[in-house]
Amino acid sequence: MLRGVLAEAQDLVRNAVDHDEAPQDLVVWFSALVTDALHSPAIPELTGGATLVLTGSVGRGDALPNSPIKWLAVGPADADTQPLTDLITAVGLNTDVTPLGVGTRSKEEWKAAVATATSAELAIFADAGTWLLDEVLRRNEHHCLLVDAIALRPPAVQVYEGLPDRDVSVDVRRDLLYPIIAIARWAGVAAGSTALTTLDRIAAGLAAGVLNQAQADYLREAWDAGLQLQFRRWTDRIDNQSSTAEYLPALQRSIYGASSRLVSEVAHSLAAEHGIALNQS
Repeated sequence: MLRGVLAEAQDLVRNAVDHDEAPQDLVVWFSALVTDALHSPAIPELTGGATLVLTGSVGRGDALPNSPIKWLAVGPADADTQPLTDLITAVGLNTDVTPLGVGTRSKEEWKAAVATATSAELAIFADAGTWLLDEVLRRNEHHCLLVDAIALRPPAVQVYEGLPDRDVSVDVRRDLLYPIIAIARWAGVAAGSTALTTLDRIAAGLAAGVLNQAQADYLREAWDAGLQLQFRRWTDRIDNQSSTAEYLPALQRSIYGASSRLVSEVAHSLAAEHGIALNQS
C-alpha cells in the first residue's frame, strides 16, 4: 500500500500541474501526503522499529515531487532504514542522507544533539519541526542561519559583450529556491516562530519585524515564480538536467532573472542590516 500511495501521488501532481493548480497548494498537498505515508505503521515494520522525523522539504511542507526526502530516524540502534530508501527510489522519488547520518538515535539523543549542532545541522533540526524545532528555538542562536542564507544568494549576472551571458548555468532549485528557503528559515527562527513552510516563516518574520514589507514581498514573489518554473521543468521531465540561460524559453528566462534579482536584493539588504560581509558573487 505504501508503494502504491507514493507512486500515485506523482501522477496526481502531474495532472494538477497540467490543469494550472496553484504551485503552493501542490507542495503543501504533496508534502502532507508523503508525511502521512511515512508516519504510517508500515514504517516501523519495514525498518525494524524506527519511526521517522521528516526534515528538509517534506518536513517544512515545501516538497516538490523531485525534492529529496530526508529524515532523522528514532528507534533502536539495530533498526535499518535502507529498505525504506529502496522502496522510495523504486517508485521514482528521491531520498537524501543528512550530514547527521543514517543511524537511529533515541529522542533524547536527538534533542541533545541540537545543543552542539553546526549551522548546517541546526537548519536540519529547524526543518524537522515539532520537538526538534522547539530545541532550536530554546538554543536561541540564529545569526549563523542568516550567514549561511546570505552565502546561498543567487550569483551575480555575468556579462558578455555588454549583455547578460546566456551560457551561464541555470539551476532553479539551487540558485533561486534554496536561498529563499534559507532566508525564511532564519526569519522564522529569529522570530521565535514554530512555523515551518517557507511562506509561513516569511509571514512570521514580517510580523516580528525581522523582515520588512519589501523584503517579505520580494521573497514571496520569487518563491511563487520559482515553484512555477520548477514544476514546469518537472512536468517536462528536464528538472534534473543541467541547463543554461540560452536554452530556457524566453519567458522562463525572464522570470528566472527577475526573481533572482529580487532574492539577491533581499540578501544584500539583510547583510547590510546585520553587518555580514559579502564575498564576491
